[in-house]
Amino acid sequence: MKLSANANSSSFRTPRSPTRSVPISRIYTKGSLRQNSNLIPSSSLLPNMSHVRRAESLIMQSGEKSPVTYNKEFGYSRKDVLIISAGVTAFGYALYYGLQAAGLEPGLAGNWVQLIIFMGICVGWVSTYVYRVATKQMTYVKQLEQYEDAVMRKRLDEMTEEEMAELVREAESEKGQKRVKK
Repeated sequence: MKLSANANSSSFRTPRSPTRSVPISRIYTKGSLRQNSNLIPSSSLLPNMSHVRRAESLIMQSGEKSPVTYNKEFGYSRKDVLIISAGVTAFGYALYYGLQAAGLEPGLAGNWVQLIIFMGICVGWVSTYVYRVATKQMTYVKQLEQYEDAVMRKRLDEMTEEEMAELVREAESEKGQKRVKK
């Protein structure tokens, strides 16, 4: 809902009634927002979160916790981020004073350092994205693989012993057929 300002800055005109001014205090108080159904949707339109809270409480009561796995690669912890930041900052200072020692004026040296650091960070970030796309190590692809693995595990858990034995026989026969074709 758009509100247009009057010449008097303490009131606004609503689009429904352009001649009627509404005081700012009425617009911004809690009670007036609840009373004016044009500004806030009714509570029946807002999502009911009770079922989400109930599910969370049931999970917490059951005591089942999924194992947490941490990424141990460099660059994924706070310590690593601080090390990287300190390294980039130290590189900037070294480059700045190095350019000054080479005979560049301080202002011009600062501009070159900013350009080199900024472009280095941009090219570095974009190259990591291109690498992840090329190697299919994106979040969506990983999530899809994890979902497919979970579905297959669940299907295997639900299979009876006879169905498992039949599946193993089919896999072995397909393996034998592939060997014959080679």
